[in-house]
Amino acid sequence: MKNGVVIVGAGHAGVQAAASLREDGYDGPVILVGDENELPYHKPPLSKTFIKDQEAKPQPLRGEAFYTGSTIDYRPGIRVDRIDAGRRLELSGG
Repeated sequence: MKNGVVIVGAGHAGVQAAASLREDGYDGPVILVGDENELPYHKPPLSKTFIKDQEAKPQPLRGEAFYTGSTIDYRPGIRVDRIDAGRRLELSGG
């Protein structure tokens, strides 16, 4: 694979970092790794709503079309176990 950017953490900052790379014209591979199984979502609104309505659904930060349209490789449900000095990631599941 061509050298690219791996963003560890799919919260607000991770999603915005990926979006900013594309908006600024970066055309290399961008991989966004998150340990939750759904699309990255607004966490503060969810926590406040959840107190009032236990059936509240997470509101995604960006829709699935954003990731595919921006060629951002979002990898849900993956935890980064370690980053070594050789700039390689060791992910749960291999």
